[in-house]
Amino acid sequence: MRSIGVLVALCLGVFVSGSVSGQDRSSIPDQSVAQNLASVGRAAVRAPRPPWSAIGRVNRRPGGFCSGTLIAPDKVLTTANCLWDRSMGRWFAASDLHFLAGYHLGSAIEHRGVLAMEIPESVEINRRGYPKRPRNDWAVLTLDRPIAANGKIRPIKKIRLSKRPRPGRLGPLVRAGFSPLRPHALTTARCRAVAFFNGSALMHSCSAVKAESGFPILVRTGAGWRVLGLQMMTYNRNKKSNGIGMALLVTAMSTSVQIRY
Repeated sequence: MRSIGVLVALCLGVFVSGSVSGQDRSSIPDQSVAQNLASVGRAAVRAPRPPWSAIGRVNRRPGGFCSGTLIAPDKVLTTANCLWDRSMGRWFAASDLHFLAGYHLGSAIEHRGVLAMEIPESVEINRRGYPKRPRNDWAVLTLDRPIAANGKIRPIKKIRLSKRPRPGRLGPLVRAGFSPLRPHALTTARCRAVAFFNGSALMHSCSAVKAESGFPILVRTGAGWRVLGLQMMTYNRNKKSNGIGMALLVTAMSTSVQIRY
């Protein structure tokens, strides 16, 4: 356990999360979405169906995007760094944000504007555009109109662990979202839980690359897939290994927030 603690400390010391900044230069959909993305150990979803259709893109004006997950008919979970305009040193206005649920190859099942943003009340942003405390890197968007659950799309509920189970008993995990490597296709990676840290983070074996933001970590339960947390970083990834990932647990997301219009 001591080695795990040392590894986690190193992870937090080199914490690097990210979103796609600037313009979204990938205006032409990628036609190779069906191939296995062996370089990062994941595969592309051929067509968005539940539960994957609840995961979409949070598009920003004038450009850039992050991943977001519909957790209620009018609520989308994403990261705080996605909402920070580094060029202006301020938060994006809600009117600058749009959520595309079930996005695939240039089209979406549902498209909504954003009415309001909720972020941790104590969040402070550093010069690189990320929260100074990684556990504050989350946000919830309120959509201008709810997305009704139907056969094409259903929200994925959050799961709050009442007690900390053994990692091996959590069941299969899936990391999903839109990467700058494949911005027009949802990609998924199956993995497992490795260890909990400090009550706020989970170490896992899901692969990741830089400049990915808002990827949910899903866990399979008897009631279906649930959102367990948000991807934070991956440590020690190389050509032979995908490294150890870390996720911020939804349990650690503060209920004290500010609403910014």
